[in-house]
Amino acid sequence: MGGITTRNTGKTAALWAGGAALALLAGAGLYLGAAHAVDIETQARFDHLARTGRQQLAGAVHSYADVVRGLAGLFQASGTVTRLEFHRYVQTLGVAEHYPALESVNYAAYVEAGARDAFVAGVRADRSLDPAGYPDFTIRPAVRRPAHTVLTYLEPWLAEKAGADLAGGAPAVAQALERARDSGRMTASGKPIVVEHPVRHLGLGLRMPVYRTDGAVPPDVEGRRAAYAGSVGIGFSVPALVRGALPGGDQPVALQLYAAADNRAAGPLHVNEADNLLYDGAGAALNNAGDLMETVLPVRFDDNLWKARFVARRADLVDGFGRVFPWLAGAGGFGATFLAFALFLNLARSRKTAVDQRRLLDLVLDNVDAYVYLKDRDRRYRYVNAKMAAACGLPAHEIVGRRDREVMPSAQADALWTLDQPVLELGEKRAVQNAFAGSDGVPRQVWSVRVPVRFAGDGDAGAVLCVSTDVTELHALKAQADAASRAKSDFLSNMSHEIRTPMNSIIGMAYLAGKRADDPKQRDYLGKIQHSAQHLLGIINHILDFSKIEAGKVELELRDFTFDALKRNVESQLGAQASARGLELVFDVASELKWPVRGDPLRLEQVLLNFVGNAIKFSDQGTIHVRARVERTVGADVLVRFEVEDRGIGIAADDLAQLFTPFHQADPSSTRVHSGTGLGLVISKQLAELMGGEAGATSVPGQGSTFWFTARLRPLTALRPAAPAPQAKAGAEAAALAGCTILLVEDNAFNQLVARELLEDAGARVVVADDGAQALDRLAEGPVNCVLMDVQMPVMDGYEATRRIRADARLAGVKVIAMTANAGIEDQARCLAAGMDEFLTKPAAPEALIATIARALGRVDTRQQDHQA
Repeated sequence: MGGITTRNTGKTAALWAGGAALALLAGAGLYLGAAHAVDIETQARFDHLARTGRQQLAGAVHSYADVVRGLAGLFQASGTVTRLEFHRYVQTLGVAEHYPALESVNYAAYVEAGARDAFVAGVRADRSLDPAGYPDFTIRPAVRRPAHTVLTYLEPWLAEKAGADLAGGAPAVAQALERARDSGRMTASGKPIVVEHPVRHLGLGLRMPVYRTDGAVPPDVEGRRAAYAGSVGIGFSVPALVRGALPGGDQPVALQLYAAADNRAAGPLHVNEADNLLYDGAGAALNNAGDLMETVLPVRFDDNLWKARFVARRADLVDGFGRVFPWLAGAGGFGATFLAFALFLNLARSRKTAVDQRRLLDLVLDNVDAYVYLKDRDRRYRYVNAKMAAACGLPAHEIVGRRDREVMPSAQADALWTLDQPVLELGEKRAVQNAFAGSDGVPRQVWSVRVPVRFAGDGDAGAVLCVSTDVTELHALKAQADAASRAKSDFLSNMSHEIRTPMNSIIGMAYLAGKRADDPKQRDYLGKIQHSAQHLLGIINHILDFSKIEAGKVELELRDFTFDALKRNVESQLGAQASARGLELVFDVASELKWPVRGDPLRLEQVLLNFVGNAIKFSDQGTIHVRARVERTVGADVLVRFEVEDRGIGIAADDLAQLFTPFHQADPSSTRVHSGTGLGLVISKQLAELMGGEAGATSVPGQGSTFWFTARLRPLTALRPAAPAPQAKAGAEAAALAGCTILLVEDNAFNQLVARELLEDAGARVVVADDGAQALDRLAEGPVNCVLMDVQMPVMDGYEATRRIRADARLAGVKVIAMTANAGIEDQARCLAAGMDEFLTKPAAPEALIATIARALGRVDTRQQDHQA
């Protein structure tokens, strides 16, 4: 056994060694290839920089040569140019801006010996530019010669240069002037001149002859000599010319500029000892570098030739990536080759591992407590695990490849295919609970997750994978939980009805007694009874709302409304309470929210009333700010942020985090000052989330709190803001139902008493019935305008009574208004479905009761029209 292991290890080591050698060979080849590519790119970059530099330098030289041509053209065109005209022309050139290397612009007049004295006298007397003239002007050197070329005009004026005889100096200069005179072309000074001021530098000159003609240069040498009038020229700083022509910065390519000894040189250029060095930007260190790259390019203008020698270190032209690229290529080649070899070597092992993993997967799926299968579009099984095979009553290998209708009853197969097919068609994952019966015929509830499976080369889903878990026991538990939830809801609904019925009597009696009480102390007692009853009613509403939201039974009722109406509702309900505590309610609605919006105004109002009510309860002084702002746009909707800010007692940071949890009190002690159920904020947060937003709060103890929530609303920009509703005239409530006959259907004697007096105070005639059957009898006895219908009554309930009223054509115009202690949304829907026109929840505020009946009878619109008229 040990020998076999040793042989396998040695064979494996040899294979890996061969792979490493192959990878090294590939890496070396890639390194050499990458290094050659970097060299080519470096040479191309150097050539580009050199050619660009040569073009820029040639352009600068030609621009300076054009200055000389312009001066010559000025003299040729005018014949005679005065000193003032010359000065003005030079000023128009903008030397400082356009020709910064230019140091001198001049004109040298050709003066024969016989005209020397007259010429000197004429210059001394010239006051066209300087009122004092030039009394010290003379030709230098004073040696008389057959002819002189005298510097006459100079810009800028240099007294020490004026009068210099250019032809009386070095023989080379005189010869250059003669060549220019005879050729009629521009010439450059052969050697640079060392200029000491303002700093030591090399200078160079360009000159061009001018002739006394009508503008054309004489065609032959004799004619040019006879018409020769002198020459114009410039002097410039060679370093300044180069700096202006070539870009600044840290350039890797340096320049050496030479004036060629032979202007006729052609072909590849080389610098030789006869050439004059004009500019050296390289230095000795660069010239002695080992990896130097160089090229010599021509710069020609007229018959003159300069040699531009560009030099650079190869290493300076290679960027950071170029330095590491060969090594990266070599390392990448080595790594890729070695990796490919490793993948090839491990292919057989991977194949064996895949087989082992398939066996392991089968082992896992066969032992998992779920029904697993893979089915294609033809309803053929591609795979089933052991549990699915057992449910079909066949071995797995007999099921794979067969259609579902061949291995199970057709009804069961079709039911499963109904669930499988949408996953294949839509290509979407789906999860559903469904019934499934195996070969034993026992029905089971299973939770099935189906996902589409796409095979290689097939864009659409080719099969569906289903994993079904038996949830029969969970299904039974869920049914029990649903039953318990329904029982809780029924209990809460019944308790609400039983509590609201006497509450209606308490609140109504207190209201009626308060209207008739003359003693202030009695009115105070009755007011406190009514306030306590309203507080108890609020607790009941909170418990019911919390239960409904928790059960997921709350739905939004989307309507069009304005923020102005929402503000008025909040202010009308809480304004008096705030004023009683010395507080001021200030509303701040953003201008972009002046337009109508669509949402659930009742739920928005409910949250605002809770926040503003809390602010009033926990504040003793100051102002309560209610704000509405658009936070952002969400598709076609806007996310509106509402804030209620107070200057109350504030909330500690530890309590702030738990503020929106059920039944939480910021002050849970037995000595707390402020009461409450701890459900208002929870309900507000859940309503905000139901409206697509969220809720929160910030607070500083002793400084106040800010409660906020957001809601998604749909702007209705096509509509105009609703006009404020006209205010009813004083005393209108008392006569709101004058002349109306109202049938009150109520089985509770106390509620009958309360409702009768409220309605009679509003001017109505009231007829009472104890149940639905009596209501039908009363309707048969005489006409009524409106029926105020209770729902839960003995003998015949309000639903049946309403259905019989709607079935009688003689009673088609009678309005039926539900007035019930059942406060749920489903209760309201059931009432409206039975044929009722309006819905009121006991205990109803007297104003709301009268307004609802008036609205149902059309009395509100009539009063508004009268008021507007």
